[in-house]
Amino acid sequence: MSPLKHSSESPHARPRRRRLSLPPAATYILLALFVVLVVGLAYATFRGVKNLIAGAPLGAGAVATPNFAQQAATADAAGETGDQPLWSEGRVTILVMGIDERESEIGPWRTDTMILLTIDPASRTAGMLSIPRDLWVEIPDYGVYDRINTANFRGDADQYPGGGGPALAMKTVQQNLGAQIDYYATINFRAFVDTIDYLGCIPVEVTETIDDPTYPAPSGNGYDPFSIEPGDYCMGGETLLKYARTRATFGGDFDRARRQQQVLYAIRQHILSTGALPNLLAQAPDIYATLQENISTNLTEGQIIELVRLAADVPDENICSAVINGEYIEQLETLTDGSQVVIPDRAKIRQLILDLYNGTGPCDPATRDLEPEAMAENASIGVMNGTTREGLATETADKLTSLGLTVSAVSNADRFDYDQTQILNYGGKSATAAYLALVLNVPPSAVVTPDNGSSLEDIVVILGADYGQ
Repeated sequence: MSPLKHSSESPHARPRRRRLSLPPAATYILLALFVVLVVGLAYATFRGVKNLIAGAPLGAGAVATPNFAQQAATADAAGETGDQPLWSEGRVTILVMGIDERESEIGPWRTDTMILLTIDPASRTAGMLSIPRDLWVEIPDYGVYDRINTANFRGDADQYPGGGGPALAMKTVQQNLGAQIDYYATINFRAFVDTIDYLGCIPVEVTETIDDPTYPAPSGNGYDPFSIEPGDYCMGGETLLKYARTRATFGGDFDRARRQQQVLYAIRQHILSTGALPNLLAQAPDIYATLQENISTNLTEGQIIELVRLAADVPDENICSAVINGEYIEQLETLTDGSQVVIPDRAKIRQLILDLYNGTGPCDPATRDLEPEAMAENASIGVMNGTTREGLATETADKLTSLGLTVSAVSNADRFDYDQTQILNYGGKSATAAYLALVLNVPPSAVVTPDNGSSLEDIVVILGADYGQ
């Protein structure tokens, strides 16, 4: 592992990059791309886009809708897409960054959110990977290690060749995580807040108390405290941004990634259930003006159109989302200033990216289908080590906790010569038991419903010699 070196930063003038310049007719494409990308995961590609692409009517009273597929063909024929082609085959990978851009401040800025989006037109699959901002990585061409969220700052400050901050951020992710990246999109907080406010408010269920007295103020170095109790809310842009950004819960960045997934689901459901699309189109000029000033990308208009078309063609069951959470880190380290950083397990992360691409492991449809059912059961789980491998139960418990499961007991088994892993389902939590078999990569036959006996936990996992082999 490389030594931890903490670097200081000084303000620089931010170099200009090409902002989006699209006609108002392309606004919905931009809006769809924004809502899909900024919050965190790929599940939110709007069903309404399919109707738009086909030119289908939206129902009585709907405004006229453009045929984006025809626009893409027209733009391509007119040479408006520049030198970069539209995609007819081959994987498309984009680094999407939420920029920590403060009002009345001059950049450069760090990235508050980094998301790797990938779509494969040939297999009609898609995936999205959330990257922790405190991931400790080597910054290419600088010879130093730093948080991954500083790459955009450094690149903009030093006018890094090939595109400033985004170019360096793409190279940093590519070099450290092993993913080929050709495109980027940066979006600031103002774009998020204004777009959510155009929607009205988003219904969200808060499941735990959040108290964040040091939530950063929109400008300057002060605070804008945020607190919220469990319950059902309809959140406007400012509140939803705080809910999605705060790290003031036990799981920190990992919890935040899960909340961002929840927010994205909520936005999608709101769009689909309220028929908000016609209203959004009616407000196209205002939305366009907002987003044009607050989004930058090296994607052309035609590519954005084609990207949304490709995303709309991907079935729900072929979309996988993942988070680099505790399962994919080696350890936490404390810097000399007292702050903590996350040391990545590069081998595990690269395997996760392969799973994202190939639909294997956590991206297997069977695993993802069981996940919501398992979470709904809220089973208590005990993990016992039935092998001579020291620390195996604790390591496995950490993995299950990182997946959002509740591990209430960790101990040694009654003996250490179990050949086969057993998943003892005492509480009738069948979805959780099946889900455990999948995520632990043991056969379904490992799940057993005991005929007698009892346990304080709903499910007890006894790890055998076959586990991890």
